[in-house]
Amino acid sequence: DNVVPNFRLVGRLVIITGGSGGLASVVSRALLAQGADVALIDMNLERTKQAAKDLAAWGEETLKGRSDQPAGQVSAWSCNIGDSESVETTFSAINEQHGKIADVLINSAGYCENFPAEDYPAPNAEGILKVNGLGAFYVSQAFARPLIANNQKGSIILVGSMSGTIVNDPQPQSMYNMSKAGVIHLVRSLACEWAKYNIRVNTLSPGYILTPLTRNVISGHSEMKDAWESKIPMKRMAEPKEFVGSILYLASDSASSYTTGHNLVVDGGYECW
Repeated sequence: DNVVPNFRLVGRLVIITGGSGGLASVVSRALLAQGADVALIDMNLERTKQAAKDLAAWGEETLKGRSDQPAGQVSAWSCNIGDSESVETTFSAINEQHGKIADVLINSAGYCENFPAEDYPAPNAEGILKVNGLGAFYVSQAFARPLIANNQKGSIILVGSMSGTIVNDPQPQSMYNMSKAGVIHLVRSLACEWAKYNIRVNTLSPGYILTPLTRNVISGHSEMKDAWESKIPMKRMAEPKEFVGSILYLASDSASSYTTGHNLVVDGGYECW
């Protein structure tokens, strides 16, 4: 037997939520390069269509003439993952358009807000938990149902955060931390329930990532950047491409075939302190 894992995803359909974000833009290229079809989901359809257009153009240029690595199809979708009906409708439409059942899910949709806990507005608390928490559950449900019905295996990768196991400093973000802690335990629960269906469920928990959004947050706030990096043993934030290996590992049937219910923390050593 060949003991070297295979990370090729030819014939696979990957759904990525938060599809127009900085992490998704890099990860989606790696998935396309490995031969997968990629369906990008986000709230803003125009921005997601542009992300899909950029991804398809990158694939055409980068993989041109490589018969061993044909690029998959790319599509763009608008969906509020905090709305279960919208999620169900969108996931069904994706499978129908691509002519196959999605068997890899990467849920990177979510957001963070900063409010002192004693002043956290109830509508905001409910909103963030609905998207970050229930949204992760809704997309997992909609993804798993057709796989279970058709006896097909799959891999779910819910993007958590180191904030699900530690408390960030100095920003006050109690509801974000609570939502990500919930995602990590949701993954364990789903992994146990769905192992019998050959659906693996894992969490990827990043530390601080230098996405365009993060760059905007720390722009003009060097003290925030310094505070964050001072607590990271590697003394720097991550580039989005540094999570590609983790995603490909968790998506691969051969590399991570016995990995489920795991919280893979990629944080430059932040949690160690």
